[in-house]
Amino acid sequence: MPWDHDGCQRLAIWAREEVPTFDDPILRGALARCAHTCHSLGVLDRALNRELWPLGYVALIEAAATDDPMAHVVIAGSR
Repeated sequence: MPWDHDGCQRLAIWAREEVPTFDDPILRGALARCAHTCHSLGVLDRALNRELWPLGYVALIEAAATDDPMAHVVIAGSR
């Protein structure tokens, strides 16, 4: 997903194996809404986790190495 903020050019998203595929549209929608309105990784992390927590998920967001302009978003089950 393109995202040109905080030194990143895109977001790479992975769902861990405990996340069922039937929730993919819900997770993609939450990520798209948050990515559209957030302009830093810290704010994106807080906003996305606020949306995902009631659904039983958490997001871990990390900036990639300096030679890779990508942030990694991993979605996992929280409960």
